[in-house]
Formats: sequence, structure tokens, C-alpha cells
Amino acid sequence: MNRRPHVVLSGIISLILSLVVTTGALVAGTAAAQADTLHGVRYAHATAARPYVETPVSPRNRVASVWSRSMHTQVPVLVQTPANGNAGAPVMYLLSGSTGGEQGDDWTHATDANAFYARKNVWAVTPIGGAASFYADWRRVDPAANFRFGVRTNRPLRWETFLTSELPAAFENAHGRSGPSRARGIAGISMSGTAVVRLAENHPGLYRAVGAYSGCADTVSVPGQVIARVVAAFPGGADASNMYGPPGDPEWAAQDPVLNAHKLARRTPALWISAATGLPGAHDNLADWRIAGDGTKLARQVVEGGLDEAASRYCTATLAQRLAQLRIPATVRFPAVGNHSWGYWQDQMHESWPMFARALGA
Repeated sequence: MNRRPHVVLSGIISLILSLVVTTGALVAGTAAAQADTLHGVRYAHATAARPYVETPVSPRNRVASVWSRSMHTQVPVLVQTPANGNAGAPVMYLLSGSTGGEQGDDWTHATDANAFYARKNVWAVTPIGGAASFYADWRRVDPAANFRFGVRTNRPLRWETFLTSELPAAFENAHGRSGPSRARGIAGISMSGTAVVRLAENHPGLYRAVGAYSGCADTVSVPGQVIARVVAAFPGGADASNMYGPPGDPEWAAQDPVLNAHKLARRTPALWISAATGLPGAHDNLADWRIAGDGTKLARQVVEGGLDEAASRYCTATLAQRLAQLRIPATVRFPAVGNHSWGYWQDQMHESWPMFARALGA
């Protein structure tokens, strides 16, 4: 009898969060242009024989193509050079949300990241792809969690392997050198706000600084499972059981960023964790360039984005509490207004930069 209220409460939370994420999981994409990120961009594709190639698209910007041995495919990557031209400068890896940045909803196209990092002495590196993947290493092939731009693989996704091994080795060795002395930061939003914490836990010392904006690091609890599985189902209907197994599989606990937060104590990176309330703020108006006068888009951002951000706030508070219990230092921000959309993630990018700059020596 004593456990019944907890069970009922968990069921209610699960139902609410299921509705929240089902109606709002695509807000991060709808706030930006609905077009292929690389539409009209011709770039050379890497192959097993030629694993890294770059195609200049402007004096400071390139599209790199990186061959993934584990997935047996090339992955396109948007690159911006450091302001000081230093090949060995620190690297900021920027991950996108549930669409993998494939629909014009990546850092380059949905924020002022290009202009912002153009003045910084860091490489800005944004992989394109990985929709619905949580940037994880999947157990089984799931065609719905895959790539666009004609890039396909018949192997299980290995995004964690790609991001922590294949991409740094290829990119950093092409610009300076890779290795433990290379300064790296990583930031992610929504789906990737979950992933960046897990990547830092699983690979101690790889990143000197981590920014998790509006993520849901609590993936093994009942509400967390609902969020993870519904987000994985967008945009193409992927089944998260192909990632870590069915609910209750031990791998979910092994990869849960909250349960494994103690791993961050091994070589603690600078941490920035944030989520707003979901209430409308400065970016919720028709004049915002991402809204561009579209009333329907504004309504979705306010309503769906508000619900999504409230769910992210719940998860982020759980992670912050766990870090505090473990006495692992982190900068935690809970803005009074803001929803699950790019304008507010751009704000967090700006606000968290001093932390990144100190950690990276930039």
C-alpha cells in the first residue's frame, strides 16, 4: 500500500511527459528553416581509401567529410577556422538536436554561432547527421535512426565511437595533432544535451568543458524512458530498443548520465547545465528571424516548446541534484523564461562561453 502513490505518480508523470514530447519533439527543427542543411552544397565525400577531405565554401568555412570505419560511411561536418588561424587551436564540437541538424536546424543555420565563433580562437566543428540516435552506439540496425543526404549504412549506428574516436583523430590530425593534450569542448541541445554528458562520463579527460542545454540526462527512470523512447521515434520512427535494449535492460542503467555522474569525478570537466521554465521570453515574437512573421510557427514554439522545456527542466534538476550530492562542481542555470528553441540555446552558448574559454585556454 505504501508504494501505491509512487506508482500512481510515476504513471501520471509518464503520461504527461509522453504527451509533452509527442507534441513537441520537433520544435527544435520547426524553429529553423525546413530544408536540408547541405542542400545545394557540393562537397567531396570521404572514402575508406581517403578518410578525410575538406571542401572550402568560404574563406573561413568548410565542409569536411569524415569516413567512419565503424559505420562504413562518410559523415559531413561543418567547420569554421579559428580567428587566429592557429591549426592547433582548441576545438569546440557542437551537436544538434533530435533531427541531427539535418533540416537546417544546426548551430550554423539556427543561431549566430558562425559570427560568434568567428571572433574566437577555436575551431567550431558541427557534425551533420544522427537524427534520433542520441549520438549513441546502437546494438542493432534501425533504418529510421540514420542519415540524410544519400548517406546510408547497413551497420548499427556508432555515433559515440565516431564522435569520441574517429572524428577527433581525423579532424585534429589534419589540423595540428590529436591526442590527450588537445583542448576540446563539447556542447549540445535537447537530445544531444543528454548525449554530451554521457560522452564525458564514458571518456574521462576527452573534453575539458561540457555544455548541456535543455537535455534530459535522466534516461532510466520511468519518465526518462518515456522521453528517450518518444524522442528516438522522431523524426522517422526509430525504436530505442535497438539502441540499448528493451525497458529494464541493464545497458540503460549503464548509460544513464545521472546514475553514472560519479564518473565525472575521475577527470572533472568544466560543466554548464541549463534548462528554462518553458515560459515565453524574448525570442517568442514575430520579429525574431527564426519565426520570420509566421504565426503558426510562433504558436508551436510557445506551446510545444514550452512543454518540452518544462520536461527538460525536470530532467536537468535531477542531474543537478545528483552532481551536488557527489560534490562535483557544475554551473547550473535555470532561467526564469525560455522554451525549447534555438534562440534560448543561442543565449546559453553566449553565457557559457567564459567557462569554455577558461577551460580551453582560448
